Amino acid sequence: MLEAHVRHVVERLSEPALRTWLEGEVDAVLADARQLKLKDAVTPTQIKRTARAFAVEMEPAGGLPELIALTARRIHAHPVFERTTPNDLVTHQRYEDSVDKFVELRTLREKIVREAVASPVYIAFATDLLFHGIKDYLARSSELTRGIPGANSVMKFGKSMVSRASPGLEASIDENLRRYVERSVRSTARSSAEFVLRHLNDDALRDMAREIWDRSKFTPLSSLREDISADDVEDLFVTGYEFWRELRTTPFYQELIDCGIDTLFERYGSTSLTELLEEIGVTRDMIIGEGMRYLPRVIKLLQRKKLLEPAIRRQLEPFYRSEAVAGILRDGG
Repeated sequence: MLEAHVRHVVERLSEPALRTWLEGEVDAVLADARQLKLKDAVTPTQIKRTARAFAVEMEPAGGLPELIALTARRIHAHPVFERTTPNDLVTHQRYEDSVDKFVELRTLREKIVREAVASPVYIAFATDLLFHGIKDYLARSSELTRGIPGANSVMKFGKSMVSRASPGLEASIDENLRRYVERSVRSTARSSAEFVLRHLNDDALRDMAREIWDRSKFTPLSSLREDISADDVEDLFVTGYEFWRELRTTPFYQELIDCGIDTLFERYGSTSLTELLEEIGVTRDMIIGEGMRYLPRVIKLLQRKKLLEPAIRRQLEPFYRSEAVAGILRDGG
């Protein structure tokens, strides 16, 4: 009976009977799923523990960074970048919609501009720009006074006298001038931000976005390789991986996972499992299609390696060797 049962299961899992068996099993499971609600089948606590086990506590093996690096280099060198342009990936309408959404974020835009203008980087940049502009203007004084009789000689004489009287005076003047320019930039930072915001209005942003799109939409993505090397891509992937490893240990990351799980149960806790599958777009045909994509190959491999029958026998043999079956056979049913 055991051997006959094993052969029966093997035949049901072999083509052409496999699809019929799979369809029957899927239909039966989906029918049962209509009677089961998500909150009855599993609890939020169970899902949270599983999420923590895999997303937080499980330490990825050492081969993962190497795989990430290899994948990054393969992606960087892939020929698809030669024949793909931004226009192939994003439609003009989708790009326009994204720009419109960004333009709507006025409060965020204003905050970014004000913070940027008040930042030390901007202060230093503007100070250096103005300082060198003034220095250049003064250095060209001879050209500016060329048309005034005697003025050029007077300025040269004045510079010579200052240098002899106080050799460090010129450096001191430069330092004082730089400090003055920096103080001026700091004091006018707020008005500078308002100036930028007045000119960086909705229409200006849309015009800039359209100009960027028109200039780059037909440019092959491979042009990015001129500025981003394979080493850069690998470093970015590795840096992102290391950042994720650190992020996953923070309370922030764990609380976001918990929030997502709680939201799922609040929305679908009382929904049947079949309806939940339909809500997320998983259909009967999809399940069967994916099953038939992989099962035949896997089953043929197990049969070729002579592993299928032993696997089935491991599931059935304990029952046939049990006292329950021995009693049935002894008593004649």
